[in-house]
Amino acid sequence: MTKQRVDRALDLCRANGKINTVMLYFIISAPGEREQDRLAIADYARDVRARLGRDDAKVIVKLHQFMPKPGTPTQRFAMTDPDVVTGYGHEIRDRLRTLVGDDDFEAHYRVEYGETSRMHLEVVCSRGDRRVGHVLEDLYDQGVDMATLTKAQLVAALERHGLDYDRHLRHMDEPILPWHLLNVVPREAEDALARKLAARAAAA
Repeated sequence: MTKQRVDRALDLCRANGKINTVMLYFIISAPGEREQDRLAIADYARDVRARLGRDDAKVIVKLHQFMPKPGTPTQRFAMTDPDVVTGYGHEIRDRLRTLVGDDDFEAHYRVEYGETSRMHLEVVCSRGDRRVGHVLEDLYDQGVDMATLTKAQLVAALERHGLDYDRHLRHMDEPILPWHLLNVVPREAEDALARKLAARAAAA
């Protein structure tokens, strides 16, 4: 979704005259991302409210963590620990508050992020093998509420089954993936994207 296309949609909202609330979705913590990329989200949220041209305009910023998905060119990429990503959310929220002031922030903006329990689970479930099923069963048998699962609880459960949480965050160099039978992405496409993102980060 290009910025130009989103801006065009916002102009249509303004011309309509009846739309006063916009929700913006952003993926953060992707490979090659720089601090200024994340903080620019706050600047754009401020500009979006101005573009709507209404005193009662509200902007909701919804932040999602980058997760490499099986069957995509990013499937081998490293992930950022969800606890770190929550810190990124704090930074974006605080920058937006600084840009617009406390009163305007409270009245016209909302920044949503921090689903860390779900994201910690997704880290291992999206890249693990069948042993993760035993870990989930273990947590269930202990009566752990998955909605409030802590990283410490998950790490302990993984260790009981000989698994390492941090290993699921790494770049996956193995030629055979846990979902290899279903993989349709050429390795050349993965490597080309990885090189492009590495060059972007190096140029920062």
